[in-house]
Amino acid sequence: MVRLILTTKPKQFARLIFSKELERIAKAVVGLVVVAVFFTGTYLIFHRVFSYLFCVQDIGILLIDRLIGIGFLAFFLMLIISNLISSTGTLYRSDETTFLMSSPMEYRQVFWVKFVDNIFYASWATLIITIPLFVAYGEVHGFAWYYYLVFAVLALFPFLIIPAVIGSGFSLLIFPLAHKFGLRRVLILLGAVAVVAVFFMMRARFSRILFSAQGDLALLNYYLQDIATNENPWLPNVWIVEALRGARLGKPDTLWFHLSMLLSTAAAALVLIDVFAKRFYYKAYIAATEVLVKKRRKTEKTGLYGTVWNIFAPFPKDMRSLFVKDVKVFLRDPNQWSQFTILLVLIVFYLINLRHVPINVEGLYWRTLISFVNFAFCGYILATLSVRFVYPAISMEGPSFWAISSSPISVKRLFWEKFWIAFLIFFVLAEIVAVVSNGLLAQSVTMTLLTGAGILMMSISLTALGTGLGSVFPSFEEPNPGKIASSGGGMICALVSLIYVALSTISLAYPTHNYMSYLIGQRETFPTTEIAVGTGALIIINLAATLIPLKLGLKAIDKLEF
Repeated sequence: MVRLILTTKPKQFARLIFSKELERIAKAVVGLVVVAVFFTGTYLIFHRVFSYLFCVQDIGILLIDRLIGIGFLAFFLMLIISNLISSTGTLYRSDETTFLMSSPMEYRQVFWVKFVDNIFYASWATLIITIPLFVAYGEVHGFAWYYYLVFAVLALFPFLIIPAVIGSGFSLLIFPLAHKFGLRRVLILLGAVAVVAVFFMMRARFSRILFSAQGDLALLNYYLQDIATNENPWLPNVWIVEALRGARLGKPDTLWFHLSMLLSTAAAALVLIDVFAKRFYYKAYIAATEVLVKKRRKTEKTGLYGTVWNIFAPFPKDMRSLFVKDVKVFLRDPNQWSQFTILLVLIVFYLINLRHVPINVEGLYWRTLISFVNFAFCGYILATLSVRFVYPAISMEGPSFWAISSSPISVKRLFWEKFWIAFLIFFVLAEIVAVVSNGLLAQSVTMTLLTGAGILMMSISLTALGTGLGSVFPSFEEPNPGKIASSGGGMICALVSLIYVALSTISLAYPTHNYMSYLIGQRETFPTTEIAVGTGALIIINLAATLIPLKLGLKAIDKLEF
């Protein structure tokens, strides 16, 4: 079994990278360039943050450890969710799985072959972030070169295995239960349990030190002691932090003890999932086949679709039909609505945790800074949603795309339908997050209106980027939207979207900062030039991010018309 995996997967990867087809070569090269650029940018950001905190006396190094701990806790939770969602397509719905299940291979061997695929699809984005994090941490603390290999093999690899086992293990239990009780009920129950667990876990992670208590040495000592200790020694993110601390302080016992915790837990998890796969994988596969292809009863909720029809009344009837069709497909696909629900829950957690941010900050500069950090996060939310849901939208039409292209409906109508439905949904969602978060942060009406206008421009541009690049790099043969978003074109869309969010935030924050400096008397002259430059840059960036991908997307989708 291990030999089969080790010989087959490298061949598939080499065939993908070293293909003789020009299109595949171009996508592979572009994908590698995008990964390299993102890797470099992430490394520079982490290195700058760690270097700054390293110079802060007493508290800086402790803050670095706490940030890494919270970051890896977030990675751990997201990897569980990602592996669970990705396993639906990889372990049960892919064409390769269907082929392997009909071959003489044992079911357990099929599971392990697809389990390796599932780890890759669910974890590649985490690797792009965590590897430069390790490198930046080691550079700041002066680690020897062999420490990087040690942490890559003995820390990062086991850290990816543990949530992969948990996510895949849940999928082995969910589908037999869904076959008996219904998939929607099981997922709602699982989501509710996960929400409660994550809520109490995240609530326990935040310190309750008040910012107004500056100067209290006893409270400061308590704060230093609080961030220097980890609350739950049984989580993998804590083991990574302690292993890094052992390497930094030159304590090999601490280093190897926590690395052995990671390795032994990962090994035990693999043994456990092997037992589960041997007993439950075939049953789960049969149950998933029946659950995922089960036809909806004729007593459908026509009221909802009638409401959708009425909401989009300003649009032509052919586009309204496409709107209703997309709503039906979205609600029938657990891969889509479950992940969208999870992202909404994470947004709610973000809003809830804003209460830990001090709202009685007196400095105008700091209030403005907090507002634009929140604005950048709203842009990041939009970029994430765009890459995950808008970019695969055209490709998710699959074989039905050719039916649409041969019908009286123009494929350009389909393009604009994808654009408008994504824009309206994401704009409303992002504006709600922006307004609520600004209210929780006690921001002024002026800043709320400014960030609201910025969110409007971001919604248009990011939706245009997702729709346009999704039409330029379609993948009609892939039914899994997660894999489409993880493709070379998806990585290009993600990188361009993040660059756009950064440039837009800077263009809007630059004149605002200078104007605020004028108001508080830090500069004597009104910043006319700065406001003109910032406004002009913001307009140019948004026009380029909107018009160029729309033009490229319309041109590309028109060539696909038959």
